[in-house]
Amino acid sequence: MNGPSMNASNAPGWMPAALRLAAAYNLLYALALSIWPSQIFDALHLPTTPDVMIRCIGMMVGVYALAYWIAATDILRYWPLVVVGLLGKTLGPLGFLHGALTGIFEWRSVLFVLFSDLIWWAPFWAITIYGFRHRHAAGRATPLA
Repeated sequence: MNGPSMNASNAPGWMPAALRLAAAYNLLYALALSIWPSQIFDALHLPTTPDVMIRCIGMMVGVYALAYWIAATDILRYWPLVVVGLLGKTLGPLGFLHGALTGIFEWRSVLFVLFSDLIWWAPFWAITIYGFRHRHAAGRATPLA
């Protein structure tokens, strides 16, 4: 069958929309890191980092964009991809907190963490819980089952 499966339509409409928005944000951020690596890190008040490392971060952010877009096509089938994103969006702020407490990061860089990670917690948790609760819908198991 072409297009999203019928199970995708059972998820609340805001879920695929949130994932597509997250995908677009990550894609734009990945492109910015690839094109203007040092400039982006300077603007975010992050430590001086070699451009090649920043571009690698951009590549990982771009991979998350693809995962979110795929998950948006069928929440019940691909919700584990959202779990992976949620892990990243949890571990990232913990790493930032450690870096800020030890003086590696400036506290004013917290806006970066807010927009890249924290604002996604509520929708990603909701999608994760929804996917877990409905993972056997339509008699099929998800990749984790």
